[in-house]
Amino acid sequence: MSIEQSGQQPKVAPWGITRGERAAHEDLQPLKVSTRKNSVPLTRSALMRRFNQSFPPFYSQFVSSEVQAQNLRLAYTLYQTRKAVVQMQDEGRKTVVCLAYRNRPSLLSDLFGVFTAFNLSVHGIHLYGQIYSPHLVFIRTIVSRDGHSLSSQTKLSLERAIHECLAGVFRVHETLALEFDLKAGLKDVQVSFYFDPVFHLPTLLVDVDNQPGAFYRVMTALAQEDLTVVNLNLMLRRKQTRFIFYLLGPDSTPTMPEFLGQKLALSIQQRLQGDPA
Repeated sequence: MSIEQSGQQPKVAPWGITRGERAAHEDLQPLKVSTRKNSVPLTRSALMRRFNQSFPPFYSQFVSSEVQAQNLRLAYTLYQTRKAVVQMQDEGRKTVVCLAYRNRPSLLSDLFGVFTAFNLSVHGIHLYGQIYSPHLVFIRTIVSRDGHSLSSQTKLSLERAIHECLAGVFRVHETLALEFDLKAGLKDVQVSFYFDPVFHLPTLLVDVDNQPGAFYRVMTALAQEDLTVVNLNLMLRRKQTRFIFYLLGPDSTPTMPEFLGQKLALSIQQRLQGDPA
């Protein structure tokens, strides 16, 4: 489970797939791709392997084939539309919000800012980001409002708000500043850095007390340090939440010097405690 340290990146199309790779449809059936001499079938497994090359090695090893196939379909929709893909479906009394887009440091801040503005409770999140170009990210978040799944009208409004926030039209920070004191420090904040020996990625561990706006504050603190998240574990407790962020280092590489990681951890902790560092 080690990440390739080679500086060479796999050659992929701008969106991770090519125009000929129509197998990204629902059935992902084998198809033919033209070559110089003849046509050869491109199987589902071959297409998946090509797509997975841009992710950390643990992605293809430990992420279920069902999730891999879903992400491939989202990538194909993203390739076709050239804009963020937002999909929602209910699971019991909760709603699953799926987002596919190009990764960037402000993405989680934008997404959780919208969730906070809509007064949504977050029950879980799965995030899978590519460490090589085109640096796509696939986020699956489980949310609810007042203990129930989202209404049809709320889903439409939420989807529109996500698109507008990503486009810079909906300035969610200004909206939240009217409701929360975003400059006030969070309680019992602990931030630490280490290089994960299993995922082989720079990692930030963030513990915060559960309080209104805490999720957005944490995501914004990371964005202010220009950090790109490629995997995220979320541990929810009654009074505290633990975030484990797996990151890309400077120049979008899966490495980060120890001294820089410790400096970033201290800076983020100071930001969350109310000191603008």
